[in-house]
Amino acid sequence: MENQKEKEKEKIKQNIFVFSLSSIILIYFFYGFLTNENAAGAGGYNGDFKLIWQNLILLQEGIIVNLNNYNYSDSRPPLSYILHVLFNPFIYNVEVFRLSNLLISSSIPFLLYLSIKENYSNLDSGLTLLLSLTVTLSPYFRTTSFWALGENYGIIFLLLSYLTYTRLKKNLINFTSFKKTLIIFFLCLLSSLIVYFDQKLVFVPFLVLVLLLSLNMEIKFKIYSIILFFIFSLPYFYLIYLWGSLIPPAANDAREVGSSIYLFHPGYCLTILTLTIFPFFFINNTDLESFKNKILNKNLIYILILFLTYSLIIISLGDFENLRIEGKGAFHKISLILIKNSNIRLIFTLVGFLLSIIFTYLVFNNKVDLLIIVYFIILSLFTFPFYQEYLDPMLYILIFSFFKSRFKFENKRNIYLLVLYFVILSLSSKYYYQMTL
Repeated sequence: MENQKEKEKEKIKQNIFVFSLSSIILIYFFYGFLTNENAAGAGGYNGDFKLIWQNLILLQEGIIVNLNNYNYSDSRPPLSYILHVLFNPFIYNVEVFRLSNLLISSSIPFLLYLSIKENYSNLDSGLTLLLSLTVTLSPYFRTTSFWALGENYGIIFLLLSYLTYTRLKKNLINFTSFKKTLIIFFLCLLSSLIVYFDQKLVFVPFLVLVLLLSLNMEIKFKIYSIILFFIFSLPYFYLIYLWGSLIPPAANDAREVGSSIYLFHPGYCLTILTLTIFPFFFINNTDLESFKNKILNKNLIYILILFLTYSLIIISLGDFENLRIEGKGAFHKISLILIKNSNIRLIFTLVGFLLSIIFTYLVFNNKVDLLIIVYFIILSLFTFPFYQEYLDPMLYILIFSFFKSRFKFENKRNIYLLVLYFVILSLSSKYYYQMTL
């Protein structure tokens, strides 16, 4: 009886602590909006928001006629602007528009909560809430939410796609033929629309298609899925024809998409990824024996050979001394601050690349997860600038949705340490941009 009372008291204390911590994180999020926080460098009235507001005004003047307008200053497709023009009554004023965008972005923690519940059904609801709110600590999620940048719209539809897929998978046997037809339609539509918000997320509809084809359902539904994805892709092929490139004309000229290969970007992509997933290494659901097997596995030798080849290529063909400062993540910026000698900085950078690739290999134990990461690495080769916001908070979202690698969240201390890490990351980023902008 005494033990039972002690457990109940401990549970109450935990709930109070978790609720208090969640409330502080939530208050900190809205405080950032009220104080016009710019924690990722792209915010502010004279930052990207100025261009976003101009794009919105441009498309209000006519959507179809301005799809190919050179004054459209965004590298992403215009679907988010189109939806605002058609359905958002709060775009008549800068501040009201920012507030509406904040409220739309606030749906992400809620959708993430549902996603975490799908993956970790035994996890306490309070801890699930804490994990879902942790995404609001991301400097890039915050800046996108506060200043109406485009990344969060793609994330919303990514989570909606995941939740729709899990519903289909769980109820596959019970659904009638009509229900299957309907839910597959919405799943294909939701995942296809992601590309119209952010084309770098093109891997999501492909992943959803693979998942659909792997389900144990009639062949007619699989063919139906392929046809739907083909139909939903047609408008983007029209945009490519209209623009003459994968992205809008002004952005294509500025970023020289496809015209250059940025040899150092795959390494920096891995350092960006490592910064995002660092705490997950310590809560990986891999026992000591499995960890030893991964270390001693021949795959690690292949990785080391690949890294050595990559290092020789970037040393012989790359121009490390004249790398531009844009993008490349926090690791690149910290190295510029700490190390002035370019030769020493190159060695430091190569060591960072090596540790990052090994770290990534050890954290993720699922081939699909690693293939998605490889996709981002390849994407970085052709993308300039390659920003930290391309992977943060995207990796955090994927870990709790489409990724199959599992982590030890049963121990509440693991969650507290995870939250602490992202608090430090958030405050550090905020401090850096306050000092440099």
